[in-house]
Amino acid sequence: MKISSARLKYRRPVIGDAPAIFERYSADPEVTKYLGWARHRSVADAEMFVKFSDHEWETKLSGPLLIERADLLIGSTGLMWDGPATAAAGYVLARDSWGQGFATEALGAMVSLAGSLGVTRLSAQCHPDHDASQAVLRKNGFLLNARFVPASFPNLGEGLRDSLLFVRPPAVDLECVADRTDEDIEECAQMMATTEPWITLRRTAEALRPIVADPDKELHVIRDERGIAGFVILDLRGLLNGYVQTLCVREDRRGTGLGAALLTAAELRILDQSGNVFICVSSFNPRAQKFYAKMGYEKIGVLRDLVVNGHDEWLLRKTVRSFR
Repeated sequence: MKISSARLKYRRPVIGDAPAIFERYSADPEVTKYLGWARHRSVADAEMFVKFSDHEWETKLSGPLLIERADLLIGSTGLMWDGPATAAAGYVLARDSWGQGFATEALGAMVSLAGSLGVTRLSAQCHPDHDASQAVLRKNGFLLNARFVPASFPNLGEGLRDSLLFVRPPAVDLECVADRTDEDIEECAQMMATTEPWITLRRTAEALRPIVADPDKELHVIRDERGIAGFVILDLRGLLNGYVQTLCVREDRRGTGLGAALLTAAELRILDQSGNVFICVSSFNPRAQKFYAKMGYEKIGVLRDLVVNGHDEWLLRKTVRSFR
């Protein structure tokens, strides 16, 4: 895989690069201050990074890449896969390469790479105090998607700290259905009735049709050659004026990254007018809980026996700003 940009070249690390990685950037306390991996204490640590890189390249579509300018190693970048079609981007530059636009260029190359590999949701996290990194992300089209996302910054100390989550708008055709046909309503209701949590909650398609048909809620869909591939219902009224009431993906499209792309697009619709996104997840649905945690949501409350006795709903939230 040959990757380059205007001034830079990118290549997969090899074990012989470990001394240069250590010398150029991975042992520098200032360079590694806000990174999500621990500063290297020896060349052996850099060798462990190369071995990790080998594993990523052998098991994923891509992995870490070294950044070179005129054959001089100046840092590293790459895509970290957290699903079959979702990934996070990042970069690190040697101190003598700061302030020259290389970070923006390298991240732009990763955005292009992600697009060529079919990534449906590209994200990045950074420390709230790292203003330079936030500027680089925004220059490459990333938008703030959540504050208070737990992350590890081992070079600042032990434990989890708040981070900022940025995402790029996903390349999906999200259609707002203003005039819902009977066919649209039936298709969505049937999709809901055959997936969790509605299976456990024993909700039939007949009982779910009014939810889809409610004209006071926004219905957004993604269509393919088979019809509606996924949809989301939003409630933009009241105190929780950024509430994702329903998110559903057709069975044959699950596990493809469509759900992450669909939710991200819906969140950006909400965050355009509100500082918060709210969603509920059932207490018996650990798969969905894990998905929403990965998407940057925090649990803020428990609604006991909300839908049926014996099952709670967890209220989740992500925010980019307060009301004032």
